[in-house]
Amino acid sequence: MMDTGMTLAETSVFLLSPWKPLLMWAPFVAWAWVVGTKLDPDSRRLRLDHYKWNMAHMAAGIAGLSVMLFAWSFYVSWFVGMLLMLLPILCYWKVRNAAVPEDQQYNLFKKDPQASTHRKKRSSKDAVLQFQGPSGIFDAPAKEDPQLETWLDLESILVPGLQLEASRINMALSQGGLASARFVHTMSERQDSIDPEAGAKVVNLLKSLAGMDLQDTRHTQYGEFSIQGVHGFVEARMSVTGSSRGQAVRIDFDQAKNVSIPYAQLGLEESQKETLDELMPDHERHGIVLLSAPAGQGLSATGYAMLGRHDAYTSNIKTLERRPLLGLEGVDHVTFDPSNPDIDYATALQSILRRDPDVVLAELLDSETAKITAAAGSDSTLQYMMLNADSAAMAIREWVRLVGDVPKAAKHLRAAVCQRLVRLLCPDCKQQFTPADPKSLRLPEGSSVYRSSGKVQVRNDVEDCQSCRGTGYIGAIGVFEVFPIDKECRQILATGDLKAAMMHARRMRMVLMQEVALKRVAAGITSIEEMSRVLGGGGEKKKPAKAQTTQGA
Repeated sequence: MMDTGMTLAETSVFLLSPWKPLLMWAPFVAWAWVVGTKLDPDSRRLRLDHYKWNMAHMAAGIAGLSVMLFAWSFYVSWFVGMLLMLLPILCYWKVRNAAVPEDQQYNLFKKDPQASTHRKKRSSKDAVLQFQGPSGIFDAPAKEDPQLETWLDLESILVPGLQLEASRINMALSQGGLASARFVHTMSERQDSIDPEAGAKVVNLLKSLAGMDLQDTRHTQYGEFSIQGVHGFVEARMSVTGSSRGQAVRIDFDQAKNVSIPYAQLGLEESQKETLDELMPDHERHGIVLLSAPAGQGLSATGYAMLGRHDAYTSNIKTLERRPLLGLEGVDHVTFDPSNPDIDYATALQSILRRDPDVVLAELLDSETAKITAAAGSDSTLQYMMLNADSAAMAIREWVRLVGDVPKAAKHLRAAVCQRLVRLLCPDCKQQFTPADPKSLRLPEGSSVYRSSGKVQVRNDVEDCQSCRGTGYIGAIGVFEVFPIDKECRQILATGDLKAAMMHARRMRMVLMQEVALKRVAAGITSIEEMSRVLGGGGEKKKPAKAQTTQGA
């Protein structure tokens, strides 16, 4: 009886103590605030499975609070409860830091090696970038330095593109000023122009960063530099071309990374892969394959991916490139120098083909190159020839035109490939809906597809999606058209009847680019609007009012 009385007395003391409840609830409220306002939005933005982390935090919070309330000794249970609540936070800290660039990591104990740099940048108005080129590191000018305005003008062009993960920025300097446009997931977005005098200073600053000759405004120059800033670390490759109208600047960001795409991730259908896989065995590794796409639609990446299928250690693989974008291990990358008057591209290609390599990747630049390629078509070399065309049939038509001899052009053709890039819907904000006319998409009645949104609902507010930054899309994937050319098809092409050759290819289960794009739409990978933008057509865009939303963001 006495023991029971003593226990009740101790409990009464605990319940009447004014500081013990405060010691429990204050850290619990702080923990809930950190999880709800910091960690949950952060995990959503980084797409780190926020549902799993929220459940882990909730379970830890309940367990920690329960230990504090019901454990025997308050002093021990408080520390145990705090440890239980902090454990998932520490785990999330470690997982998050492994998934983001170093400059975006949470780190309480390690001294920031760039702290002095950041202090200097803060003193230089809002300059945020640091450059490193052939001449060394370039920091932002001091506040009183007149060069600072030019530096900030350059940042006004580069920073928005870097934040949106643009693949490149094009600039054109003329008497009207410096116009610029960024390319984000194949989409061109115009930026504000800069007046001619300030624009000329920006171009000269860029040329200085890349180690170019400031006085040469006529010839094409190439250079490289790296950029460090709030976006992380980016490698930039730059070219400047002069003309009577002014200078054109192109800056590509992380170009080697962007063109290094594994063959399996290009976006080819399985039937299309089977057609191209037939060229892999040694006894079938010969002839000419046309690789085509409109400008800026990922042709270089596909060319490198095609080479990557071949074993560079057992095969003699060569490329002829005006400017190699990626170095493949074991591949002999031959750079063509257009400034050399003694040798043109066709002659350089002929020199390579005479050495009888196993696989060659080159560009179809002109009629002379096409004639040399067609004449060298043999039973021992597989030639991947890249050109700009809107479809596989148009690539064949252009090839025949450049060769100038229909039977000769058809003799060694093995396949024609054409591609476009479509943007991928953001998985965090895409919206499901039922199209007004599913039959036009070859879908059963009542089927649903997705469209872009760019918005998410956070509690009671609708905000821009942090994953796609409000664009509704993240990344891009290829949609392909592979025109298989067998012996019978070559005979048809030799007569000049491209339409009959296309009908034959369709009988061989050739899949059109539009059909591949429709599959991507039906699978929720891209949208009807994006397919229409890239390939044209699409009546669904004309009748948005008839679409019935079935699911929100």
